[in-house]
Amino acid sequence: MAPRGKAQPNREARNPLGAKSSSRGGIQKRRGPTRVDTDGDLDMDGPSKRPNRGPTTETSGGRGRPSGRGGPQPSRGAAKVAQIVMKQLGGGSSSDLASRVSRPSRARGGPAEGLTWLRVRGLKQSKAASNSDGGLSDLLSFMERKASSLGTGRKRHITIRKSHRAGEYVFVGANKEDAEELVKLNTFTFAGVQLEVVESNADFEPPSKATESPETAELRAKLQAILSQRYIGENKLLKLDALASDPELVTLGMFENRERALKTFKGLMAICDGLFKTAQEKKDAIHSISLANNSIDNVIQVESVAASFPQLKNLDMSGNQISSMDGLQRWKGKFKELETIYFAGNPIEGADANYKAALLEWFPKLQNINGVELRTAQQIAEQEAARQPKPIPQSGPDFRDVNGIGEQFLLDFFTAYDTNREGLTSRLYDAGSQFSLAVDAVSVRDPNAPPPLPWAAYIKSSRNLMKINSHHARSQRLFKGGNAINELWKELPMTKHPNMKDELSKYIMDCHPLPGLADPTGQSQLGVDGLILAVHGEFEEYDQKSGTTGKRSFSRTFVLGPGLSGTAPIRVVSDMLSLRAYSPLPNVFVAPSSAPVDAANQHQAMIAELSKQTGMVPQYSEMCLSQVEWDFGRALVIFNEKKSQLPPEAFAPAS
Repeated sequence: MAPRGKAQPNREARNPLGAKSSSRGGIQKRRGPTRVDTDGDLDMDGPSKRPNRGPTTETSGGRGRPSGRGGPQPSRGAAKVAQIVMKQLGGGSSSDLASRVSRPSRARGGPAEGLTWLRVRGLKQSKAASNSDGGLSDLLSFMERKASSLGTGRKRHITIRKSHRAGEYVFVGANKEDAEELVKLNTFTFAGVQLEVVESNADFEPPSKATESPETAELRAKLQAILSQRYIGENKLLKLDALASDPELVTLGMFENRERALKTFKGLMAICDGLFKTAQEKKDAIHSISLANNSIDNVIQVESVAASFPQLKNLDMSGNQISSMDGLQRWKGKFKELETIYFAGNPIEGADANYKAALLEWFPKLQNINGVELRTAQQIAEQEAARQPKPIPQSGPDFRDVNGIGEQFLLDFFTAYDTNREGLTSRLYDAGSQFSLAVDAVSVRDPNAPPPLPWAAYIKSSRNLMKINSHHARSQRLFKGGNAINELWKELPMTKHPNMKDELSKYIMDCHPLPGLADPTGQSQLGVDGLILAVHGEFEEYDQKSGTTGKRSFSRTFVLGPGLSGTAPIRVVSDMLSLRAYSPLPNVFVAPSSAPVDAANQHQAMIAELSKQTGMVPQYSEMCLSQVEWDFGRALVIFNEKKSQLPPEAFAPAS
């Protein structure tokens, strides 16, 4: 459950997010920016940026201390507790804080519920290994950043929830969806070394730190109590405004200097994370956060808010010191659900006339800035629809076969691939044949189609040149020779393609002659003639390892050449397979019609389309269609079966 607290009605003020003010200061309308440091708001500026406040603030050893006007001074015991805990927390990330402050430690070897574990090798051999922490923090940041940037279109932040070093390996834990993106970093280069990122069979949580000390437990309880008082449940609002003027935080000595203030804020976010069992619980409990009046000049100081509350709807940043969009850069592309933001009282209002337009661009669902509606939810939906990629229109196959070679190859290939892959490679693939597959995880898909199947069975071999940049990785994922291709195919899930004769509308196929192929015998310097075939379609898949079943869409491009003496008449020179989430193909075998027409006109349109695709004169096209009761797909099948028997006059003369 979220922390609970009651707003005190004796201090009422207008709240832009619709919440009542509490005794800790609400999100209130300010008549102008007021900068308060140790005497009031949370000051996260560097020393060089702080105004000279004269004799009211004493310094000792370069560390600012609040004057007597800033509220009760921390007792020596409380300050010592804060120092001990902050030293224990060190420079850790918010996830470290969560494990050390917001929840008790777990026993060694206990199950890590909801996490998928990956094993990473390469850190020990990297240039980062000489860093003070062995390069672990740099590695984790690199993996999160790279994995977050892999997708196109709408991106999301990938988060590593747990990490643990064991010898030359680093084990990282993430939720299943994030782990699928992180494993794509296999073979990526980090600090001069190529990483190995694979799924780990271990189902465990790494050994935790020492059990929580009494001092840490005491401080955690106090911070949790402060958060409880700052949560207004009726408005689902968490008030983190004017933190440095909070008497209890001042008493604890949590804002004695900039470094401690930053760690305190991270600690509060970690405790928030620990109060909820699931991300959905947190999303349901907290819709709005106020960070007003904290003297924030760069959101780096509160960046963890975006990681802890990515689904936030309302945010109040009024009364801070943001002077340009550079101060907001670390939040760009985050807060995907943000609808309302307040910036009143920040210098950026007078310094940048275009900052509102930039905010609307950075936050895709933002509607209101400073209480003014700048666009509606319907306008946002229309803009989003306009940005979505549109599928390439299909106008039907262009099948220029030579002696029926391409047709016979396709009829045989997919049946053999489904039932006897080893026999297929031994018959049509030789030592010079090449095969590659590429996963396209962001293709245009039918919104009504079922959720896409996981890519784990394919991703380690994927040669998507948009994602794989290094020459070594590209070379490793190009499989050469029938034996290597067969070994890979053994690892891929079982498939079942539609019968091409009975369900031709589930395919789109092109075929063209391809002269100038290298002569495998070396006898012709000018090369030999071949064929290039492009096939788009779908197949059913069953993955024995994961037990998953479903459909995928694919595109497959073959280059065929003449076989060597004593082998099959043709050989596969190149085979490129591209996989996509399932989306049904348009039926290109039906003549398009923009308006209802009568049966006679529809028959004439089908005759014209069949003549266009087959080269037959209209009379023979009509005969073909009438034999199959005007079923266009079946007419094409009949034509391909009987075309060798048709007389010359069945075809229009070449122009």
